[in-house]
Amino acid sequence: MLAGDGPDRAKLENLARELKVTDRVTFTGAVPQAQLPAHYGAADALVLSSSREGWANVLLESMACGTPVVASRVYGTPEVVAAPEAGVLMRERSYRGVADAVNALRANYPDRGATRRYAERFSWDDTTEGQLRLFDEVLARRAGELALAQT
Repeated sequence: MLAGDGPDRAKLENLARELKVTDRVTFTGAVPQAQLPAHYGAADALVLSSSREGWANVLLESMACGTPVVASRVYGTPEVVAAPEAGVLMRERSYRGVADAVNALRANYPDRGATRRYAERFSWDDTTEGQLRLFDEVLARRAGELALAQT
């Protein structure tokens, strides 16, 4: 199942026809937010092969539904997918990288409850506390530098 209406949708639909897999592939188009949990929960894995991502909430949404992920190793994604129960990061962003990572996930498929518990560690409260700790560290370091400069 492929969700979304990105610029490559027509190319992917053509590829599915060429490979004669249209009976096994569903293109859903954009999925309303309220329907996403049902899709995540029904999936064996969510695959996100982005060329760039900041902090991909879609990964945590999937994991919160107990569905592990396969994702490209870009920007903030390794921070989100940092344990086996979360899923697998691709070694390279290519068709072979996707296939290898999906096979690695299938070979060591995590317990869906463990995947959900992993995602729960990324609450807004925990994220906010982490940001505040970081700000405190920066301010303390800056205060130390100013104190040294004044002596």
